[in-house]
Amino acid sequence: IFEDLSWEIHDDRCVGLVGPNGAGKSTLLRLLAGELAPTGGSVVRRKGLTAGYLAQEPVLPQDSTLWQAVFSANEALLQIEAELAEVEHALADPAVYTNEKALTRAVEKQERLLERYEQLGGASYEGRVRSTLLEMGFSEDDFMLPVEVLSGGQRKLAGLARLLLVQPDLLLLDEPDNHLDLQGKAMLEQMIQNYPGGVVIVSHDRFLLDLVVDEIAELEDGRLTVFPGSYSEYAFEKQLRLMRQQQMFQAQQKEIKRLEQAAKRLLLW
Repeated sequence: IFEDLSWEIHDDRCVGLVGPNGAGKSTLLRLLAGELAPTGGSVVRRKGLTAGYLAQEPVLPQDSTLWQAVFSANEALLQIEAELAEVEHALADPAVYTNEKALTRAVEKQERLLERYEQLGGASYEGRVRSTLLEMGFSEDDFMLPVEVLSGGQRKLAGLARLLLVQPDLLLLDEPDNHLDLQGKAMLEQMIQNYPGGVVIVSHDRFLLDLVVDEIAELEDGRLTVFPGSYSEYAFEKQLRLMRQQQMFQAQQKEIKRLEQAAKRLLLW
């Protein structure tokens, strides 16, 4: 699809990834997210970097409600809750609480888990899930809806909610505005503008890109070109480049025609 690409993404910018259909934009996002491995070259990530990827068609946990699908986004927190439950079960076991060493180990493990639980915002997590869903435009009556009945726009919003709860360092959004109404697009715009990390967004909505991006990365004919500024600035600069290329082509054609005419005159002489 492409080769010899060189691209650096910064954590304080929003980049609009644009290009014709089939250029490989979704493939490039999946490479950045780690869902695909490059057949050549490498993707170098900052140590400890976390990336969140929203596909064009978000994959949500099946056989779950909207609430369950969004609540399960923070896997690390859910894992700690499961381990805490195990420790609490162990503390109730006579073989543990009657054994000083076993009891000490269990209490120390519980303390470590509780500290990590607090670091991840476990105590306020349920409230954050509720407020995030409400901010996305869902009502509390929607919380128990099966994910199978959600519309395309609702699935996109649920996928965004999952990412917001995890807050990855880098957001990779593949046409997140598809299926969204005006209210949903306004929410998406605000979310991107306020996001504390880096964002790469693929979108065909020029107005949205103008509002949120700091630079444009154009993927076309297997090449990646970065343009600083908004989408409108990129479109203007690209138009100038095309005009210059056309002028150069016309000048070359004119010179070729002049040389051909000179050659004919020489042959006639």
